[in-house]
Amino acid sequence: MNEKNPDLTIKLNQAAGQQSSNSKLGVFFAEIGHLKRIIASFGLSSSDGEDVLQDVSIKALERSGENRTQQEYIRWLIKVTVNRCLTEHRRRRSFHRNARKILMHRTKNNAGSIDEKTILAEELEIVRQSLKKLDDSLLAPVLLRYFCDCNSNQVSEILGLKSSTVRSRLREARLKLAKQLLKRGVEP
Repeated sequence: MNEKNPDLTIKLNQAAGQQSSNSKLGVFFAEIGHLKRIIASFGLSSSDGEDVLQDVSIKALERSGENRTQQEYIRWLIKVTVNRCLTEHRRRRSFHRNARKILMHRTKNNAGSIDEKTILAEELEIVRQSLKKLDDSLLAPVLLRYFCDCNSNQVSEILGLKSSTVRSRLREARLKLAKQLLKRGVEP
């Protein structure tokens, strides 16, 4: 789970062993792969992703005795994961701003030695920067839809929105991203 807190991993594994296969903790462990995909789609580093997963596991452990159906519990896990990722994303914005300044400075200094890989990496960084500029109300639907392969109905369930609202936010986000990418010289 996380090298920083091996005791938590041991406790969670023991708790999972004590619970029956249909327990809430069992559901959490069964959904870890899906939760990791969601975390990865938010662009968090692996260590930040492990921190998010650890926080979600603690909340799952605290809430394991609640009466919820398996589907309701899975939706709750996804919502907690998305909310925790959004919180982490907000906290990291200042770090990303500083990193972007350093990257732009390095790119200017190495302008003569740019090859195709560098151009692709730069375009990828521009896409990442453009995604980070999106409002959270637009970012979450885009990441869930296009990086986690959820359809608009699933996204609406996860975020607690109407399907039509999700579709309109996706459209708005696509337009904003296209405009930002064109402005920066990248064809969407």
